[in-house]
Amino acid sequence: MLTRIITGVIGVPLMILIVTLGSPTLDYAVIIVSCLGLYELFHTMKNIYKPMKYIGYGSLLFYFAFFKTIHADYSIYLALLIVVALIYMVIKHPKYSITDVALTIFSSLYVGLLFGFIILTRNTQYGAFWVWLIVISSWGSDTFAYFSGILLGKHKLAPNLSPKKTIEGSIGGFIGAGLLGYIYTMIYTYYTYEVLREHIFTVVTTVMIASVISQFGDLAASAIKRFFNQKDFGYILPGHGGILDRFDSLLLVAPVIYAAVTLAENIIR
Repeated sequence: MLTRIITGVIGVPLMILIVTLGSPTLDYAVIIVSCLGLYELFHTMKNIYKPMKYIGYGSLLFYFAFFKTIHADYSIYLALLIVVALIYMVIKHPKYSITDVALTIFSSLYVGLLFGFIILTRNTQYGAFWVWLIVISSWGSDTFAYFSGILLGKHKLAPNLSPKKTIEGSIGGFIGAGLLGYIYTMIYTYYTYEVLREHIFTVVTTVMIASVISQFGDLAASAIKRFFNQKDFGYILPGHGGILDRFDSLLLVAPVIYAAVTLAENIIR
């Protein structure tokens, strides 16, 4: 626990600085984290399957290099990724199979595409405010779920995936994230973006829905690790594991918050 706290004490101020600075600092940080996450995912798979690493990394860099163009029409990116992976499979046959192609494509989208929504969210109106809602919905929920589970947990939530998670902890994470969202909004809008205070019910509701999604993100990552018989994706973050161990819930939350922001921009002016 001490190691986990020390990592958080170092990481949180760094994250605050990166989010505050915005583009291009945030963009570069997301690219680095995405590459590390993709490395962890490929490393996890390598004992059973053969992901096409160079295509994975190449597609990731291509995606971020042409980010503004691609996010307007993801079909171009998806089509090119599929075409290149299939061509490479044919050239290298029988080294690679369709399973390896599928895992390569999934890994690139799971890490690159979902991390990219952090950048998209930051670049919206009130972007700095919304990005922290992603963090609150995922890490805030996770923190409250952890302590609620320790204090009140009796009924297992998903014993086959994560034996320590409980229903009581899940509910605590849901309520805790909503409470944090409320406090955060009241404090943030006191200094800036006052218009958002008028929509605090919508903001808190979005956070609570996203907190549920975040718990599925955590369990989905656990399912991946269990399939490949791995405890953690990596060890780069002492006390937390790898990049994907820390960001697994955030990956699913980011597109949800961005979708909510996109809808909200038609209402909040």
